[in-house]
Amino acid sequence: MNNIDLKNKFSIYILFSIFFSVFYLYIKHDISNDSSISEWLINYHGGFTRRGLGGEINIFLSNIFNISLRQSIFFLQSIIHVSYLIIILKYFKDLKFNIIQIFALFTPIFILYPIAEIEVLGRKEMLLFLFFIGSIVLSEKRYSATILNNYVFFLFPLVCLVWEEAVLFAPYLAVLIVFKNNLNTFKKLLYKLLIIFGPSIITFLIIFLFPLSKEGHVSMCGYLTNVFGERCYMSASLLVTSTIYFDTFDVVHGKASIEHYFRFLMIFLIGFLPLNLLITKNSFKQNSNFINKNFKLHTVFFILYSPSILLFIFGYDWGRWINITYTFSILLYFFLLKNELITNKLPINSNFTKKILSNKKYLIPLFFIFAFGWNPKTVITGDISTNSLYKIVYNSSKKIFNHDGIRILQGNPIIKFHKLYIE
Repeated sequence: MNNIDLKNKFSIYILFSIFFSVFYLYIKHDISNDSSISEWLINYHGGFTRRGLGGEINIFLSNIFNISLRQSIFFLQSIIHVSYLIIILKYFKDLKFNIIQIFALFTPIFILYPIAEIEVLGRKEMLLFLFFIGSIVLSEKRYSATILNNYVFFLFPLVCLVWEEAVLFAPYLAVLIVFKNNLNTFKKLLYKLLIIFGPSIITFLIIFLFPLSKEGHVSMCGYLTNVFGERCYMSASLLVTSTIYFDTFDVVHGKASIEHYFRFLMIFLIGFLPLNLLITKNSFKQNSNFINKNFKLHTVFFILYSPSILLFIFGYDWGRWINITYTFSILLYFFLLKNELITNKLPINSNFTKKILSNKKYLIPLFFIFAFGWNPKTVITGDISTNSLYKIVYNSSKKIFNHDGIRILQGNPIIKFHKLYIE
């Protein structure tokens, strides 16, 4: 099977994602209980607190442009999301993909996920994605290692001030730094990483050691109410109750069951399947640095997956954690591939599988079911959502044309099916 040029199709996919991400961000920005707005309200007007920098940026934008706080949040969310997608498009435009890579690229836990599960859209991890794809671009051969090192040194602490859980994905940045700086011994690796991540480590320690007091939280919420007419809710309200001190286990797992755990295990196995096939059947081309001299490709990725386990233990939004972990992993994989640091073998040995994947009669329906037919819900107790692509278009049409759904021929079995299983 030959590699496929997806430039035009992928451009349409990205433009589709840009349109609907901005459209739904606009719809969401005036909803009074939207969680993606609440976490951008956190600020420093009650004292230093984790996640406060994002709110301060929005307050600054609101004041300088004389717009409402929610409008400034909408503009910032849109700029971050659109910038990320545009860089993705530019970075991938010259690549040709084998069939497994196409499945890995279009998996519903990657680009499509925030608009398929709009509760996730606009959350702070999008800034982390933008930062990481920027790191990948700066890891290209045309840039010096100093640029990447300074980028992480100065900007990653700021990302941590917006969303402190970014530290769990610092190992992905470390891999880029090792390859870019060609660090071939553990001593060199440790020395370089301690310097580059020094400000980020200090920032996280300050966040961990100096939490916001209850009095400070009252002051912060009072400032929002008095100046902007906004209330503290969701993430802003939980700031002093759901902390980073590993005290949320019961909150997360109190209502969870074996069914929920099994469901997300299957989401991981199926959603990550194409990527995991690619990394288990391929290998590093050279032994030039500490990583590729001492670890196999699949070992590196499974080590990188492991810090996010903390999110699954102490965080409720399991769909988000799947999306974040996958996004970092697939972007790193394509960086390694594009820079010819790993082999590019098609990970299919079975003649039966090859026959299915080479026959469009089987391949096209299989692809659409896998890529556009499902997605995980946001929280651990949520069921699997179906008909993702259709629902994005259908639900947006209800907003655009101001209709409540299909309301003709109500007795028709097809309409009943549509209302029960699709709407």
